[in-house]
Amino acid sequence: MKQKWMIGELAKMFDVSTDTLRYYEAEGLLRSHRNEANGYRQYSYDELFVLMDILLFRSLGLPVKEIQPLVTTKKLGEIKEILQQNDGLIEKQLAMLQRQRKQLAQIVSQHELCEQHLGQFSIVAAPAFKSKFLGTDVEDVLRVVKQYKTDEGWMDRIRHTLFLPTEEVFGSRSFEAAEMGISFDDETIREFEVGEQLQFSLSLDKECVYTVVGTDYASAEHAVFEQAQAWLAERGRSMEGPLLGRYLASSHQEGLDYFEIWIALQAT
Repeated sequence: MKQKWMIGELAKMFDVSTDTLRYYEAEGLLRSHRNEANGYRQYSYDELFVLMDILLFRSLGLPVKEIQPLVTTKKLGEIKEILQQNDGLIEKQLAMLQRQRKQLAQIVSQHELCEQHLGQFSIVAAPAFKSKFLGTDVEDVLRVVKQYKTDEGWMDRIRHTLFLPTEEVFGSRSFEAAEMGISFDDETIREFEVGEQLQFSLSLDKECVYTVVGTDYASAEHAVFEQAQAWLAERGRSMEGPLLGRYLASSHQEGLDYFEIWIALQAT
């Protein structure tokens, strides 16, 4: 059986570059022996197994600095403990990836709502999510949002919400006059302390006209209100107010933020 392998032979055997082998050697993971005749690197049978372990640990995501003691100084039991620790890290990474995937799915669904309902009207039941409104100061809202975002498990569930009182629905008709706040679904709110739960409430309790609107917080809303009134008049219905809006997405190219909105209707 062959006892020595040149660096090119070893690289080809394990499908890695010779630069990678030199790097592992420089970092103290792999040893080579110099051919006395020509000074070329040679690797023994033992180094083959060391390299197999290095590549295995790298495939598990371990950084080179953590692999170095595993293949040089650590005993079998110590190696097992380190690998078990990394298994715990992988579990945390998987949980993080699952949260990210859930958040991505939520964002995609919000964009789909924009595509499906922009400029389209329907009569629906009042929304079931609960909100807390904090006035018209953006900084107050951002401060509260940061408090909830300290728990990364809630980042995909917190939603920017606005409330336009009845007098503004029939007055300014501008989101500039809206109170700003946040909302969660009921399942999330039940995770809060009781005192915190009481700060959230349902904003509407009547049938509503529902649509999606792109707003610049000034003129864009006027046309939507007029369209909604005309659509409702054809069906013998009329708006009563107030309005509840929940953020969906933004188009920075258009300078618009998109909200799904519910406007309470007069009873039939």
